[in-house]
Amino acid sequence: MNHPWSVWLEPCQSDRLQLQALITKCCGQYNSPVFEPHITLFGRVDADPAFAFSRLKDIVSTQRSIELSTVDILRGESPWKTLFIQFEKSGAVEYFQTKIDQELNQFRSYEFDPHLSLAYGNFDINESELDDISFPETITFSSVVLMATPDEIDKWELIFQADLIGGMFL
Repeated sequence: MNHPWSVWLEPCQSDRLQLQALITKCCGQYNSPVFEPHITLFGRVDADPAFAFSRLKDIVSTQRSIELSTVDILRGESPWKTLFIQFEKSGAVEYFQTKIDQELNQFRSYEFDPHLSLAYGNFDINESELDDISFPETITFSSVVLMATPDEIDKWELIFQADLIGGMFL
């Protein structure tokens, strides 16, 4: 991939602080690189991201913050879904993601599953370890970002950010 990037939904500041602490703790426990809390709305696009700026601005301008209810902490397929918070399906986030998917599915097919990763990597997690992780019942998401997402997590980099609350573009 020449220009791998992804569209993320990021939590509001208060939820971000709590989730960042949880991610940092989990990544430390499993020797995984630390990253910012997010839900991937569409991942790993191999195209110049500049074309998406105006389209994303239009989509974001009509969207307000999204509150999602958490379901549980789960483990999944390594390395990209090893440990994560699963969310209930929500019409608001699914509608928003569908609008983004309509713009980007020309580049690849993407299956959306609303979750927030807590650690990436190739490691095993015992079921009993999941019981020790506390997490919020709801999380509010207030911004959308385009993030450069090469395979190396420590090289992820912000490309573009839009605030869902006030329609500000950063």
